[in-house]
Amino acid sequence: MADQNYNTAGWDIGGAHVKVAFVQNHALIVHQWLCPLWKGIDQLASLFEEKMTLIPVQITHHHVTMTGELVDSFKNRTQGVKAIVDTFTQHAGDVDTSYYSTQGYLDTCEAASRPDAIASANWLASAHAVARHMDNAIFIDMGSTTTDVIKIVDKQLCLHGMTDFDRLKSAELIYTGVVRSCVNTITHHVVYRDDRVPLVAENFATMADVYRILGLLPDHADLGETMDHQPKDELSSLRRLARMVGADYQEQDHDDWLAVANYLSLRQKQHIINKIKNINADHPGIRTIVAAGIGRFLVRQIAGDLNFQYQDFADCVVPEEVQTNSTASDCAPAISLVFS
Repeated sequence: MADQNYNTAGWDIGGAHVKVAFVQNHALIVHQWLCPLWKGIDQLASLFEEKMTLIPVQITHHHVTMTGELVDSFKNRTQGVKAIVDTFTQHAGDVDTSYYSTQGYLDTCEAASRPDAIASANWLASAHAVARHMDNAIFIDMGSTTTDVIKIVDKQLCLHGMTDFDRLKSAELIYTGVVRSCVNTITHHVVYRDDRVPLVAENFATMADVYRILGLLPDHADLGETMDHQPKDELSSLRRLARMVGADYQEQDHDDWLAVANYLSLRQKQHIINKIKNINADHPGIRTIVAAGIGRFLVRQIAGDLNFQYQDFADCVVPEEVQTNSTASDCAPAISLVFS
């Protein structure tokens, strides 16, 4: 295999992270960087200034997708798409750039004039990549903030919507993830010992704290600040979780708080299971889940609970001659754009 056969870098520009993938020396290289775009477009410009130099010289094409246009530093998605396109153009140099959309790839000029087709289309790139390799499957991409659940039948995507609004209504887009989701978005109460206790309406703890307590969160998954700007360790996470019921963590109560974390994980998992069952109700013969995102550890549990076969996204879509690593599937949209 010659590297020049893979001359495309795939970019996924989100509201919290920027991800890029490309092939170099017969291996798939994937980077994920923290980029709090809600603080302003300068965050993205600074990241490009620093990181664009990591792209190897054999890359002659950039394929770009995005969800960062949703952040509240932009007054609307149209402004967000145009700002991201302009910023990428300023830093891409002479490398040809195309933007993934619901109507296929658009060049820079077309992208600026078709923001609705560009906005939040990254899930579609990943889903189409899976459909090229799987006849029938449920594709689940569970990330830090959201979860996509998409059914594939006879290599065709079965979709009830293309926009975030329509996908939220159909539950093909679920706003729950394994890092940034606050625990009070998972449930309104927890069971502590034998008491049913309401959660406070504060953002003291996130699901990253829950999965850190349970020892399930990948080390590289949580790149942002914690809610209290304190360390990312089990003890600090236990303290943050206890505040969600107006309490302080005490070491002698460790097992009780571990049970609370397990309860929250089970509630999140059951929520996704219910959506899978609803989406797959008319095709009960589909028994395979293809999983992407940093929440794959939870999706693997879900597949086991449902007695589905489990397949990792990278194992499904990356050509056999390209080497991958265990974290490649964290960045499914970026990978999809490399091999599309």
